[in-house]
Amino acid sequence: MRGTAIAVGSALLLALAGMLVARQMGVTDITLVALLVGMPFAALPAALAVVLFALAKSRIGVALAVVFTVVLTAVQIPGFIAERHTASGAEFTVLTINAAHGDADAAAIVDEVRSSDADFLAVQELTPSEETDLTAAGIEDVLPYSFTAALPVADGTGLWSRTPLTDGETLPDFGFVPVRANTVVDGVELTFVSFHAMSPATPRHTVQWAEDLAHMRRLMDSYSGTVLVAGDFNATGDHRQFRRLTEDGFIDAADASGAGLFRTFPSSGPLARLDHVVASDDVDAIEVNPVSIPNSDHLGVVAHLRLPAA
Repeated sequence: MRGTAIAVGSALLLALAGMLVARQMGVTDITLVALLVGMPFAALPAALAVVLFALAKSRIGVALAVVFTVVLTAVQIPGFIAERHTASGAEFTVLTINAAHGDADAAAIVDEVRSSDADFLAVQELTPSEETDLTAAGIEDVLPYSFTAALPVADGTGLWSRTPLTDGETLPDFGFVPVRANTVVDGVELTFVSFHAMSPATPRHTVQWAEDLAHMRRLMDSYSGTVLVAGDFNATGDHRQFRRLTEDGFIDAADASGAGLFRTFPSSGPLARLDHVVASDDVDAIEVNPVSIPNSDHLGVVAHLRLPAA
């Protein structure tokens, strides 16, 4: 029994060590990408290893397992700590939702825009029929300006805004079709992107997923003024590719607000936060929460933010 406990505990630590290395490397192996989704829960098998080594009376094993438990817990703690607020401009609210191949309840989306007093809406998997339904549900009454690329199945995206949108464009060289437009809020120039990274569901799609995230970061760096990217990134904070988007000048609004580990996918029993609002780091994230939209396989995200002064 002692040998079995040591063997199982050692196997757990070896697997967790591999996950920590993969977390830092930006891997594109489909199995490792999927495993990293479970990183927020990895402290649990590390704690189990502590128990196994304790039963086996292995002091070295216990010490190593405790270190793993502490490290795996520590990498998740920053998401629970709100960053200091420094912006002094206008407050505004963003809602982003994956419309699930256009099946999401359009009336519920418009109701959420109204109840959250959202100033911007980003929709992914926007189909022509979903756009028609949003219009029928009254989206233009609350967010009268839009730029959309409604396409079949999962390819389309769209933006709606309370303030006028200019220079709208679709962005090339992505697996799906993001859209971008500019606006001005309380004198602050804002570049707004509705983004949907490829789902890393096959080896080929996983490579495209990594390329999508890297390409989006390059574009973010090229935009002037304050930048806001909202959507389904198909990535969590434990994927190095996503963390590169939130370094050196940008933030993940949920982490910056101290929202913790709320999850958005699948909506029926969320396991991973794939949906995010990423902004320039001169934006304050005040509060970020998930919201349920009927008939979507994702939860939406509502982010209450504050702009820098003009």
